[in-house]
Amino acid sequence: MRLTMPHNNDDIFSLRNLAINRDQARADLKRDTAETRERLKPANLVSEAKSKATQRMRDAGTSAVNGIRANPGLSATVAATATLIAMRKPIARLIANRKTSEPDQIEE
Repeated sequence: MRLTMPHNNDDIFSLRNLAINRDQARADLKRDTAETRERLKPANLVSEAKSKATQRMRDAGTSAVNGIRANPGLSATVAATATLIAMRKPIARLIANRKTSEPDQIEE
């Protein structure tokens, strides 16, 4: 198979543009591959995960604070209920360990 040289300038410019585009695509691919390799290093993946987790925690905190500000009564009720649930065992122990020698004061 014999290749023939183009005879008009349009064909020459078209081939030249194809070669330039091919070289640019090759350079872009090399750059993207190097960036991907760098990003996929374990230390960089850990750092990125920490950063995303930190941002999600900030967002959740901001959302919680905004919810509390919007509904202070409901928030107080939920907090009181959670406190009672958390303290149920110590309160039960306190009641069970009361000395029988200390009867309740009854008004007569």
